[in-house]
Amino acid sequence: MTWRRSVVRLATAAAVSGCAYYNAMWSAEHHASEARRLEQRGQASEARAEWTQAANKAEAVALRHPHSRWADDALVLQAEALVRSGACHDAAEPLGRARASVHEGALRERLDLAAAECALAGGDPLGADAALTASLVSRDAERRSRAEYLAGQAAMLRTEYASAVEHFQRSSETSARERALVSRYRLRIAQASTLGDLTPVATELRTAPGDEAARLLWPLTQVMDGTETPAARFRRAEVARDSLQATTLAARLFLDVAARDPASLYAPKALIAALALLPDRRDSIVAVLDSRYGESPYTRAFRGEASLAYAAAEDSLAKALGVPTARIVSTPAGPRFGVPSPGRRGPQP
Repeated sequence: MTWRRSVVRLATAAAVSGCAYYNAMWSAEHHASEARRLEQRGQASEARAEWTQAANKAEAVALRHPHSRWADDALVLQAEALVRSGACHDAAEPLGRARASVHEGALRERLDLAAAECALAGGDPLGADAALTASLVSRDAERRSRAEYLAGQAAMLRTEYASAVEHFQRSSETSARERALVSRYRLRIAQASTLGDLTPVATELRTAPGDEAARLLWPLTQVMDGTETPAARFRRAEVARDSLQATTLAARLFLDVAARDPASLYAPKALIAALALLPDRRDSIVAVLDSRYGESPYTRAFRGEASLAYAAAEDSLAKALGVPTARIVSTPAGPRFGVPSPGRRGPQP
């Protein structure tokens, strides 16, 4: 009788434990499902909150039932949900554990997608590409669509806009169509060689849907601004290079600064900036720097010479542009001078 009662108690405890596990896992999956629904509706902040709830529920299951048959599902969901909530730092540990222990194909693809998303968050498009290899050919349409979307983002980071368009077009993610459209605009901007090439793009962007189009329009209008001062012309060239990745146009604008304002303090700085974009013209540009601007603090810094005047010149330019003063570094020789680089002053993509 005692033995039978013990068996009944154990069976009851197992059933209760299994039921509790099932309920906890169901709750985690429910929050994840709700997060995906909110993402589809464009409610990003609400979706992140649901992903956070899913991560917490899944973590509890993974910790309390590490040997259950659904332990892998819980661990993968925990890592996935942390990533989708924007907590890639917190996701590193469960992602690592899951990668070491999970072998089922579908779960591995979900881990790969999470790893790719964190690589993108860290500005590593090559790492994202490597993580997406299997998911891009997945038999599951939803995971394949997500992989295409992330691959499109990786292509955008590499400024390979034509490739980004192709990936976004193969994705059914909510914002994929908008991103494909913006990628097309970015491709046209990157191919621009004159300010006139930007005019039709700006016209179309003013009526294009979505926040990304609006964000792209802002630096575009900065480049097309007609203010004619040496600092303003230099600013336009920097924004074209740093925010629009229009390297051909930026090189022309930098050369234009030097040509139209040869006596400006910033003419040699513009030539140095153009040199980085036009390596095939290095000899001719360096010859101008040496012959015309040999004593400029920018030319001296370009040559690796310490120059106290460089800091003053950079401070003057920063004030003219309305941006923070340039960073100053010290050298073992004693005098201080800035790194001879035009820097990145424009809004980033």
